[in-house]
Amino acid sequence: MIRLALLYPVLCFVLLGAHLLFHGFGLAIALLPLVPAVLLFVRRTWCVQLCVALLILAGFEWVRTAVELAMARQAAELPWMRATVIIGACAVATWLAALMLVTRKFSAFYKREQQ
Repeated sequence: MIRLALLYPVLCFVLLGAHLLFHGFGLAIALLPLVPAVLLFVRRTWCVQLCVALLILAGFEWVRTAVELAMARQAAELPWMRATVIIGACAVATWLAALMLVTRKFSAFYKREQQ
């Protein structure tokens, strides 16, 4: 069941890759977030800690994008609220994925392999 729950942070990394691809970073850069997504399935403590840190940073990237989008749309006198809420929801979802990885159940899952 834990491995199935790991799909949630994996989807957050895929969403970050799509975000990078949308902003023109190219396929090679857009595929980079899949590396930590694969590391989630390696049962080592440092792998999950790295993924948590990257998910937290990805959440801040979503917030930065939401602010930038809101300012640009306001300057152009376009509706901005819906787009900002959607991007903000991506940030919250990404932070919740990071929070999920530090719960007691996931900590036990990653520590069990090292004993």
